[in-house]
Amino acid sequence: MQPVVSVAEMRAADAAALKSVTESELVRRAGDAVAVEALRMLGGAYGRRVVVVAGKGNNGNDGRVAAAMLARRGALVEVLDASSAPSPLPACDLVIDAAYGTGFTGTYEAPELPEGARVLAVDIPSGVDGDTGEQSGRALTAESTVTFAAWKPGLLMGDGPSLAGAVRVADIGIALDGAEVALVEDADLAVLPRRHAASHKWASAVAVVAGSPGMEGASRLCARGASRAGAGMVRLAVPGAGPDAAGPWPGEAVRLPLPDKGWADDVLAMLDRCRALVIGPGPIATTLGWIGRQLAPMGTRALVIQRVPVSAAPVAAVNYQFVPAQVPTQPAPAASREAAPPPPIIPSAQNQASVWPPSRNEF
Repeated sequence: MQPVVSVAEMRAADAAALKSVTESELVRRAGDAVAVEALRMLGGAYGRRVVVVAGKGNNGNDGRVAAAMLARRGALVEVLDASSAPSPLPACDLVIDAAYGTGFTGTYEAPELPEGARVLAVDIPSGVDGDTGEQSGRALTAESTVTFAAWKPGLLMGDGPSLAGAVRVADIGIALDGAEVALVEDADLAVLPRRHAASHKWASAVAVVAGSPGMEGASRLCARGASRAGAGMVRLAVPGAGPDAAGPWPGEAVRLPLPDKGWADDVLAMLDRCRALVIGPGPIATTLGWIGRQLAPMGTRALVIQRVPVSAAPVAAVNYQFVPAQVPTQPAPAASREAAPPPPIIPSAQNQASVWPPSRNEF
């Protein structure tokens, strides 16, 4: 995941960085990163025509540094002041949009592009709000944007994504501690299984038995979590909660009425179709051992259990596919251990298991 920081958070990070590095050094690093991307887009520098539209602030300074580097590489570079740049711009191969950055307020009317020119934006397309992505006036549509240190919300929302093109984050030595928002990338989802082309909702169905009358909140969170993790179907049951139980209930879950006692058989019946069972928080812990023993012949069901008291220890000796982390420390009876070898224990950073899906091969 990559951090996403607001304009205010980025400003604070800049100020913190300036305690250990000069502003001119940060500008040099940023300008170099822009020049490197320009060289990639142009396939080289010698003989290429580049127009840099530069504002008065550091965004413009980044563009000027990039212009100098490209000129040293043999490019024909012209730097124009953003406030007086002609429209259309002079004929060129690449326009570097360094007019205004993420902190810009007001309205910006970008000049018209010459025919065939590509656009590289510095930090964010000029005129786009760094926090909302809203376009103020008319911004240039970039093929690529080099942003610094982290993504900005404006590159991901509003007009930002359609104007920024391919976004490349350049590390210029600004530390970002405690970013509260992150961008999830494809690599972050690599641990999730791929669904088979012939898969259907029941191939990844989850049964959730949790909560109690008047305390249904955790069960709703559980059901929503299962849906967001990829469950094709979620069956939600709160023992003892009737049809008039407090809501709102998650609309994506199908409810199953259960009595306040003697519900274990109904839960096992759901597992004819559901691939995983979540128990707790809430249901009586002494039921867990009985359900675990009934699951043993199935062998292909995942079981996720809220941390339970010592009375539920027999669950740990059942031979199903997964068992909860933080299983009570009291050992199971010797006879149970001999009948079925102990299953693998799945570690968890929390006091409860979070095991889903059962297996990559189940989808």
